[in-house]
Amino acid sequence: MCPECKKREKIGKIIGYVVDIALAAAVFYAAVYLLRKGSIHYRPESQWPLGILTGLPLVLRPRKRATAPELLIHDVLVLLSASSFALLLTEYVVKGGILIGNVQIWQGYVYHAAIFGIVYWIVCNIRLTVCIGMGITMVYALIDHYVTVFRGTPVLLSDLFAVGTAKNVAASYSVPVELSVLQTVAIAALLCAAVWRVRRPASAPRRWQFAACSLLMGCWLYGLGLAGNSFGFWQGNLEYSEWYYFCRTAENAVVKKPAGYSETVLEQAAQAYAGRSGAVQPNIIMIMNESFADLKSIGDFETNEDYMPFIHSLAEAENTISGDLLVSTFGGGTATTEFEVLTGDTMAFLPFGCSPYQMYVKSETPGLVSGLEAQGYQTVSLHPYLATSWNRQQVYERLGFDRQLYETDFSDDAARLRGYISDSADYRKIIELYEAKPAGEPLFVFNVTMQNHGGYGPSDDPAFEERIRLTGAYEGKYPQVDQYLSLVRYSDEAVEQLVAYFSQVDEPTAIIFFGDHQPNVTSAFYDDLFGNTEAARTREEKQAKLTTPFFIWANYDIEERAGVQISANYLSAYALDALGCAVSGYDQLRLAAREQVPCINNYGYYLAGGAWRDSSGAAAEPALSLYQHVQYAQLFDPKRRIDAWYEPLA
Repeated sequence: MCPECKKREKIGKIIGYVVDIALAAAVFYAAVYLLRKGSIHYRPESQWPLGILTGLPLVLRPRKRATAPELLIHDVLVLLSASSFALLLTEYVVKGGILIGNVQIWQGYVYHAAIFGIVYWIVCNIRLTVCIGMGITMVYALIDHYVTVFRGTPVLLSDLFAVGTAKNVAASYSVPVELSVLQTVAIAALLCAAVWRVRRPASAPRRWQFAACSLLMGCWLYGLGLAGNSFGFWQGNLEYSEWYYFCRTAENAVVKKPAGYSETVLEQAAQAYAGRSGAVQPNIIMIMNESFADLKSIGDFETNEDYMPFIHSLAEAENTISGDLLVSTFGGGTATTEFEVLTGDTMAFLPFGCSPYQMYVKSETPGLVSGLEAQGYQTVSLHPYLATSWNRQQVYERLGFDRQLYETDFSDDAARLRGYISDSADYRKIIELYEAKPAGEPLFVFNVTMQNHGGYGPSDDPAFEERIRLTGAYEGKYPQVDQYLSLVRYSDEAVEQLVAYFSQVDEPTAIIFFGDHQPNVTSAFYDDLFGNTEAARTREEKQAKLTTPFFIWANYDIEERAGVQISANYLSAYALDALGCAVSGYDQLRLAAREQVPCINNYGYYLAGGAWRDSSGAAAEPALSLYQHVQYAQLFDPKRRIDAWYEPLA
């Protein structure tokens, strides 16, 4: 070799060593940075082992003439290092490195390690394994991060069935390019580059790699047992690592047949609860108002004026029932509340985090809508947004709606707020439907509004006026809350006008109004109202974020009630009974269950005396056992179920 070539080779080696040292130093710095974030910093029992694992493969590099066992050992060290970084990066970008305990940290670590192990078993190349594994980690972590930012809850398996809906609503949000996101991606790329730069004389024979993979899989399965499989569905993702939380909710996505389930049980239910004919057949207008909630149900705060004076006044109004509705979702998941109300089913008997519209309503499903249609009602669904959201077109058809109306059925000049059709314009469409129907033909409208949908960033819409502002201790502190409460004020006015209109019509008419979930406004505002953070809240406190207002109003005589506490699964049965309408056997069964269990959702339930129980015990609750059997039949056993029993009597 010529002297010049030798010189260039020497310089190249020196530069390579400098680059390797720089990469190693950067990786060490990144590891220390991540390990000092959130609660991991205060868990030395986990912090030190994770820190050591992140750097070992960059220190213990294979020799130039390394044997196959040495290469395999180094592969394992790289896998352990990459798993550590995957865990730390995911927890950092999603929730700032907050993990409650050491057990939860290692549960997450083992799950991340399994991902890299599976990739290694497939590709049998440590460099590709790290790059592919970190790519999978980054895709999941960033999706989870932004879903949490927009919705307030982490990504779940059911979200994979709602990709179309997510695409529809994504335009409503601005995606911030945050420093934490850039840091996370940079550190992941840095690790991949550092591993790629590790000089390997060769790879171990594939038979050795497969043997190592088998051993690793055995170790990881054993590690799962050591890490434990404790999991409380009522708890949030702050109590668990993100990937562990996703996997544990995903593995419960299959609905199992209740113990003792049989056709005989269904027949006994039909005999015990036969349904009842009605004394009146009113027009029924059911409005599920997007993100409509009274935030003072959580804690007190001051505003420049009442943000829902009409709703508040209904506590003393004639022919009105009002109170609080317990739902199963926060900040999103509109179709979950919709499902519970229209079917009468409860999310307590379904996997936590599932999306029934996408996963379970796969054929004709008897219930409220099909029963009203059989009574001669004109049944119309109305949603002033895209038809593709939540698989509604197919689901509404299976539930029995005659007509479906969406955003394209509104005029181009329909009033909008922040780009969404306003509640006022929405309700005018309801009036049009009423005025266009044949006289004497009853009308059922199920309306899902859109005006109050998140997010609540600054708006340049000239039609939107920020009429409500926080005052006192929170003045100027939470602009998102100011915008949200102003939207609620618009909603309050719109429903007041709708009630005023139907109070003047001759035909008996009822309005059932409720919010689908609370808004995902600034989490710090919720922390202020609660006086603590999400991680510190008890289960009962967390339920406060799952309540919305409801009222039932009629333009004819019904018994007034205020302060009613009810959950979404009971609402339609309760409303039909209170309005003097026909009810189904399924309605009667739920009303009987409500006497013992007045409120239930996917987190748990309350007994009549006020005691709280976790949803894991719902199947064993005597008042709920038969309920679970007939709900299973309605959703999963069309051959055995008695369709007419689920429908209000014709």
